[in-house]
Amino acid sequence: MRKPKSIIAFFAMFVLFGNCKPKPVEKEVVKKDSVILEKPEVASAYEEPTNVFFKASGTEPFWGIEITEDSIKFTSPEKEKNFALAYVKPQKAMDADANVISYQAKSDKIDLKFTIQQGKCSDGMSDKVYNYSVKASLKRGNEKELLLEGCGNYIIDYRLHDIWALEELEGKRINPEDFKKGVPNLEIYASEARFSGFAGCNRMGGKLFSEKELLRFTDISTTEMMCENYETEKILVKALQGTTRYELKENKLYLFNPEGTKAVFRKVD
Repeated sequence: MRKPKSIIAFFAMFVLFGNCKPKPVEKEVVKKDSVILEKPEVASAYEEPTNVFFKASGTEPFWGIEITEDSIKFTSPEKEKNFALAYVKPQKAMDADANVISYQAKSDKIDLKFTIQQGKCSDGMSDKVYNYSVKASLKRGNEKELLLEGCGNYIIDYRLHDIWALEELEGKRINPEDFKKGVPNLEIYASEARFSGFAGCNRMGGKLFSEKELLRFTDISTTEMMCENYETEKILVKALQGTTRYELKENKLYLFNPEGTKAVFRKVD
């Protein structure tokens, strides 16, 4: 018995497409202003720009606090009870060894007090571990005081999420022509609190620790090749390790510590 032509055609197409395998994604290498960059195969996660620098949340009942330069916002499932109060500067604990700060924001009808203490914290609802624990008390008019506990994290400035090429190191302007493999650079992934880059001789990477007006480069690691710019690389890595504060102005990233300016980077893209 002869098979219908349509069935034969369908079987041929099935074999053809079954043997087609997608090509692996190739990494794209880009060169900008003598900075050599290797783009990842998958784009990193990135949050929309926001001026929120600290977020906290808790359960039983569910609640959230967001701090910006202008306001302190409180949220809950009961949207009619959400509110925003004017930002107030925090008070630091007298104990220098305890990284604890406290806020008190109030209006005619609302009094919100909360403390932020550094230390690992779990919300009990997920596997996520936070870097700070938060305790709050909320008083509305004549209502009973509500006591809340939860966890939170500082949010790294979204403006740092970019690629930065080195211009100055320990007060001296660098000469791009001295770096045959490309100018030292940083690529900062703000939402992931990490960075990668090129130190002038080797690739490098590490984590970021941030609080308001504070930035540290931690757990820095590099590859281990010897080349012409190795001494400059050691100075750069040491400068990053010593950074405690930063400023952004006119598309430049300034890194400081109490001794002065450690490095200056220029935004590449």
